[in-house]
This record gives sequence, C-alpha cells and structure tokens, in this order.
Amino acid sequence: MAFSKSSSRSPRSRYTLGLLLLTAVTLLVLDLPGTGPLQPVRNALATVLSPIRSAGDAVFAPISNGWRGAFGYGDVKKENDRLRAKLEDAKGNAAELARLQVEVRDLQKLNGVSAGTLKTRSARVVTTQLSSFDQSVEINQGSGDGIKKGMAVITGLSSGSGGGILGRIQEVRGGRSKVELITSPSFVAGVTVGGERGVLRGQGRNRTLLIEQVPSTAKLERGDYVYTSGIEDTAFPADLKVGRVTSIKMSADGQYQTVEVTPLADLASVYVKVVLKDPPK
Repeated sequence: MAFSKSSSRSPRSRYTLGLLLLTAVTLLVLDLPGTGPLQPVRNALATVLSPIRSAGDAVFAPISNGWRGAFGYGDVKKENDRLRAKLEDAKGNAAELARLQVEVRDLQKLNGVSAGTLKTRSARVVTTQLSSFDQSVEINQGSGDGIKKGMAVITGLSSGSGGGILGRIQEVRGGRSKVELITSPSFVAGVTVGGERGVLRGQGRNRTLLIEQVPSTAKLERGDYVYTSGIEDTAFPADLKVGRVTSIKMSADGQYQTVEVTPLADLASVYVKVVLKDPPK
C-alpha cells in the first residue's frame, strides 16, 4: 500500500518558523544604520514589538548577567587591583611631596643663617635621634670637609628668621660627623641673659635648657632672649640666639637665679651649618 508523502512540519511548526524569520528581518531592519526612508516603519515595528523585546530581556537578562559575572570576574578583580595600586602610588607621592616641601622650607631658612664674619659649611642631616636617650644626629660632612671636633653647629629657628644653636661636633670621620644636640645633658655653652654671663646646660630631650647661678641683680623676665656669649675659649660665635626664658626661680639665699630656657633652633631641621672656627685647645 502506498502512503502519500506529507510534510514533516505541522502547521504550528511552519507558523513558528515564519514568525521567527519575520522577527529576525524586523530586528535587522530596526538595527540597520542610515535607513532614513524606513524610519516610520522602524518606529511602528518598534512600538509593536516592544513588549516582545522586553519579555525577552526579562528572560535572558539573568543569564547574561550570570555569564558576565562568571567570565568577567577576573577583569573586575584586575581593575580593582589596578585602582588600589594607583591609590597607593598616590599616597606615596603625597608623602614624597610632603618630605620635599619640608626640605625646601629648611633650605630657605638656612639661607638666612650666618655666623657673622666666620665661614660656615652647609650640611645635611643623614640620621636623626634613634631614641629618647640619644641626643645626637649625623651630618654628611666630615674631616675631609674641614670639620673638626668641638665646632659649633647652627640652623634655622623653629619660628621666625635667623639662626640658632643646634649643638656641637662630637665625633668626626672621613665623610660624616656626629652632632651633640643642645638638649644633651652633657652639652654646655657660655651665654648671656639679662646682661649677665652664665653657663647653659641641656637637660634631655623635650626638656628645657638650664642656666644656673645667674646673679640676682640681673633683671630677667619671661620671654627674654638668651644669646651666645662669644668668649675667647668657645667655639660658638657671639650673639647667636639660643632660646627664650620660660621660668625664673630665685635661690633660697636670694643671691642667684635659676633660669629655664626653651631652645629656638629647629632641632628637626634637615639642613644645618657648621661654623668653621677652631675649637679651644
């Protein structure tokens, strides 16, 4: 018995195929650039098919997002890492900029520092105080640069213009020298205050300087300046600012005054000058 050959596609299948083809052509027309004459048709079809496209977006959006999440995570992580590195670089640059600004400030201060007619040699501080007990710093000038033990070291003031006493050369090597700071308990220097001479001593880091046995006849007030005396047997030139009086105490017998002094030199300065005056023998 012969059977008639019929199509394997049902009317529903042919209808579905036709609808898909029509949709494809429609989407192609809608997406074609430069189809000015078809613009009204495109607008009309877009209006008719908008619900269909919205439904498709709603169905396939989770799949698309999941795909991007699964296969785009590495790119996102790389970008995040790149931004983090850029932020760290910016922080580093900011710190470097701040450091350079401090150095420029100290250099500008040093330009206004002199030791009268005496020659000086500029130096850079290369190591700072390592602890509360270490009252010294190192500079990048040594015996090869004419630096000698006992020479005075001066620098800019913490505020205002001019120079002040930072300390004296304690040790000398070929290209470096150790500077004993004015705050060191073993530091002593001849000074004048209230028209009287005295001996100033350090008392340690973050503490005031001390002048003992100032005659009671000296009329002192808080805020008075203390200067180097410049006597013959000292390495310090005369009339350099040392500090300002912050406290005055009379002795029990009323003959002497003990004076506390706040140093004026910027003890954290990056740049200093060594006074090239031979220290006393």
